[in-house]
Amino acid sequence: MSESSFKIQEIKLEKAALYVVATPIGNLGDITLRALQVLNSADFVICEDTRVSSKLFLAYEIKEKKLITYNDHCDEKSRKKICDLLENGHSLALISDAGTPLISDPGYKLINFLRSKNQKIIPIPGASSLTSALSASGLACDNFLFIGFLPTSEIQKTKLIKSLPKNFTFVFFESANRVVKTLESIKKILGNRNVCAARELTKMHEEIISDELENVIKLFADRPSRLRGEFVVIVEKSDKNEKSFTQKELIQEISNAIFLGHSLKDLSQNLSEIYDVNKKEIYKLALEIKNPQ
Repeated sequence: MSESSFKIQEIKLEKAALYVVATPIGNLGDITLRALQVLNSADFVICEDTRVSSKLFLAYEIKEKKLITYNDHCDEKSRKKICDLLENGHSLALISDAGTPLISDPGYKLINFLRSKNQKIIPIPGASSLTSALSASGLACDNFLFIGFLPTSEIQKTKLIKSLPKNFTFVFFESANRVVKTLESIKKILGNRNVCAARELTKMHEEIISDELENVIKLFADRPSRLRGEFVVIVEKSDKNEKSFTQKELIQEISNAIFLGHSLKDLSQNLSEIYDVNKKEIYKLALEIKNPQ
C-alpha cells in the first residue's frame, strides 16, 4: 500500500492552539496517523523550508495548505505574526524539515515566545534520530545527555568533553566531514570508549555501527565512502574504575590555570568537576606547583 492510498481523516482541532508535529527522519512511513490528521486539518503549517515540506504534503495528498516559513533568520516580528494568528483563533502546526521540532532547530524561540503570551502548545510525538539511534545502539542509555552539535573550535570541544560527567552516556550530532576528527579527539580525552555512529537513519542506506572508538575510526579511515550525511554519535558512559586522564595531564591543567591567573580555590573547584578528583587534593597539588620547595 502506498503512503497516499488511504484517506486521511478530517479531525476538529482546538482553536487558538499550536501543534508541534514530528515528521519523518528518512522513510516517509515514519510519520504517525495523528500527525497526518493534524497537518491536514490545521489552518496554517509553519515550516523551515516550504520546498521540503511540500514533498511530504504531496506524498500524502495534503492539498491547498497555507504555509508559513520560520527558520533561524526569523525575528520577533515573525513570532508576533504567528501569535496574532493564534489570538485570532486559528489552529497552527509547527514542523521541521525532518524529525521532532526543537531538537537542535530554531523552534524553541518561537515556543518560548508563545508561552510567554499564554498560548496553548500541543505536542504530536513521532520520529527522532536521537531516540532511534539510542534504541538500536546496544549501548547503556539508562541515563544519557544530549548535547546537540559540538563546538567547531577544538579548544571549546575539548573543554566541553572534559566537563561531561563520566557516569552518563552522551549523544551528539556531527557532520560527515568532521566526525572522524571528533572521534579521534574523544579517544584522546576519554580513552577507548564504546561508541555508536549512526547515519541515514530509516533511509535505504541506513548504517548503525557500534564498536570501540579505535575500531570505528579505523573503519572510516579504510572506507571513507561511508562518511556521508549527518551522524548521530553515542559515546557510552565509563566504567566506575576508568581513569580518563593521567597525573601528568592534571598537573599540566593546574599549571595552565595558575599561569592564566586563576585563584587556587577556583581552579580546584573547576578541575575537580572535570577530572572527578577531590578538590582538596587538587588544591594541595596546586600549592606545591605554585610554591615549590
